[in-house]
Amino acid sequence: MSLLNNIDKNLIEDIFNSNEFKGWLLSRRWFGDKSILSNLEFGISLEYFAVISRKIILTIIKINKPEYKKSYFLPVIYYKNLESILEKSEKNTANILLLTENTFSKKVALTSDGSQKIYTLNLIEAEFCLFFWQNMLFEKKITEGFPNFSLELSLYQEQFQDKENMEKVQHLIEASIYSNRYEKRLTQLGGGNTSNILFRLDLINLKASNQSKFSYVLKSYKEFSESIEPSALFVLVKNQYPNAPKIYGTIKILNQETVGILENVQHDFNLGQIYWNELNKMIEKTLTEGTFNINKMEDKKYITSRIMDNCPKTLKLSLEIGREILNLHKSLLLESNREYQREVIDGQHLLNQYSNSINNMISDLQEIMEKKSKKAFYNLPKVSSLLIDTKDLIEKFRSKFQKEKVEIQPVHQDLHMENILVSINDSDGNFKYYFLDFEGDPQLTDQERNKKFPAEKDFASLLRSLSYIKFNSLLKYIEENVLDKEKYEVPEEVLYNLFFRKAGKYNTTELNKILTLFNAWEQKFMNKILKDIDIDFTLINILTIERILHELNYEILFRPHKFIVPLLGLKEVIEKN
Repeated sequence: MSLLNNIDKNLIEDIFNSNEFKGWLLSRRWFGDKSILSNLEFGISLEYFAVISRKIILTIIKINKPEYKKSYFLPVIYYKNLESILEKSEKNTANILLLTENTFSKKVALTSDGSQKIYTLNLIEAEFCLFFWQNMLFEKKITEGFPNFSLELSLYQEQFQDKENMEKVQHLIEASIYSNRYEKRLTQLGGGNTSNILFRLDLINLKASNQSKFSYVLKSYKEFSESIEPSALFVLVKNQYPNAPKIYGTIKILNQETVGILENVQHDFNLGQIYWNELNKMIEKTLTEGTFNINKMEDKKYITSRIMDNCPKTLKLSLEIGREILNLHKSLLLESNREYQREVIDGQHLLNQYSNSINNMISDLQEIMEKKSKKAFYNLPKVSSLLIDTKDLIEKFRSKFQKEKVEIQPVHQDLHMENILVSINDSDGNFKYYFLDFEGDPQLTDQERNKKFPAEKDFASLLRSLSYIKFNSLLKYIEENVLDKEKYEVPEEVLYNLFFRKAGKYNTTELNKILTLFNAWEQKFMNKILKDIDIDFTLINILTIERILHELNYEILFRPHKFIVPLLGLKEVIEKN
């Protein structure tokens, strides 16, 4: 009796409802709402189940709990021996360790002819294996049978007029017909996404004299819901916008996009790397100069000269990126499609909506914090009082807002600096920008992501990246220059004491002077980014607070030790206003 022959929907559903599997599921970064589901008191049903190529099991799992339901795309591969499903390029120690970490294993008892036998069921997240993509994209016998499984593979060629993109789609089509002409290689991208998994697929044409390589990004949309990214990318292509990846194809299940095949954008850095690198090199250079004196941090001219002399790329980027965002917003408009048209709405109504939403977010955050350990620093009175002050500040903004009408339109929604790639021209030093990840704000519901927003939402997201870089750089400085190397200490505690306690173990006078340089850096480039941009600063502040509350929620669930970073950002917004 073979375990493979006995894998069916009932067996998989039973296994998925085991506490062992639920615990494994909670460890997936893309599996959200961990605070709600952490007690494992939820059910899992299969909205979709199909066995493809025997070992590939496609499922849509639905998480069921009173007043909570959410569906995810979860393809898995069954294997007995891991190396049996790997290509030669995948058989290296680091990759095998990664795949093992992404495997769920469980002992399964099956009965046949009155006797019981124990098997080990190994299920791996399918997207991490080339085996999955080979079968789903390039095995003609399998793809031709997709309609029988309510699957649809679409490759788009007609939307492109330029030779380069047409050629890339043609090679995808050719590889699906003549699979043996191409060698395939798979590389995971991203640092751990919370709504998708990204991979780079390289197709190497073995028949070409130079064995040319064509690269693509494969994006698995984990939440099984309407994704706004494919339609947004189609609009950008239609408007001939050059600064976003092209979409070459999709795989749909039950008429819902689950996989996107996108352009692999060549770049040198993401935007955040440039800001981070120049800031930290400036700090290092400042501290190592023989004439350095901490008291110089009180000299505004000295601080300005340090920033201008050591951050040339950051300066150029900051002067350009605001206009680039406005160009993106312009290209997200399409008069022939109502969903991509600009609208004008009542300003006070919009402010009331944001006020109610933010107050609800604060209440939800307080509830999450109360469930955590009472000893955790974020349950201290000073932290709680910040959330109360935030409610007061939002009411102040709401009551003083004067704009009768506000323009809203489709925007990026999640424009942090890692979602902006930068390519540097070696000959003239000019930058080219690429905007990625048009799935919308991951903290919003599907219905909310399909709404339109003020342009200020994207600027608020970008400015929050500056704050993250500033405080994470300050944590790095504390770790390298302040902490006692002989003792186990964490920089986050020192940072908390710096802002919330008058007395502490370390010399806060020196830290405050260093902080002056960090603050000047942030303010300088915030001003450069917003220079000559027509925005409403009340809206910027409100949307910044909304963004910070999303960040606090994310950090407390995924990285509690980093909760201090957005918390200090919130403290600064309150104090400035």
